[in-house]
Amino acid sequence: MSENIKADNRTMGNMLAKGIRVLTVPPILITGMLITLTVSLDNFCSSTAQMTLAIILLGLVPILAYPLQKLLPSKGEVREEQRNMAFILTFTGYLTALIFSIAGNCGRQLQYIIVSYFISMSLLVFFNKVLHVRASGHACSVTGTLYFLSFFLGADAIIPCICIAIAVVWSSLHLKRHTIQEIFWGSAVCLPCILASIFIL
Repeated sequence: MSENIKADNRTMGNMLAKGIRVLTVPPILITGMLITLTVSLDNFCSSTAQMTLAIILLGLVPILAYPLQKLLPSKGEVREEQRNMAFILTFTGYLTALIFSIAGNCGRQLQYIIVSYFISMSLLVFFNKVLHVRASGHACSVTGTLYFLSFFLGADAIIPCICIAIAVVWSSLHLKRHTIQEIFWGSAVCLPCILASIFIL
């Protein structure tokens, strides 16, 4: 009986962890953040077209990595191929967003977010591909998103953001998607990039 209960608890735990991972996948979380800030802040975005473009480049383009990977011939471990595709598309989307944010003279708050994400993504690529230090892109993106929500919305957003962060760390460790070191490096990459964006802008 006790073994059945443990198996059921494990199954429920896996389902919950997978649900958290899906809901907090960076493109979805970033899209939710952009919509929330647009609704909550005056003059966060100068036009609907500008916000639509930001959502497409920061949200839609990176999430295309998952269906695209399935369409391409598999040459190795599926999750690693998804990870590599996600790096490529995310970098492409963020770079394009950066170019448009400068050329289109978008609002300072939105540009702060775009510049921060682009620097973070560039540093993630450097860590993972050059230094061969595995840093979690999920943790990096979640850290940045929750920081921006807390920064722009104030104290009311802090506790919900902390709860989301704890849930993300638990789900990643529970499903063995990342180690605590990979989560640490992913989060550590994000924070100096946010500070660097302040000086750039």
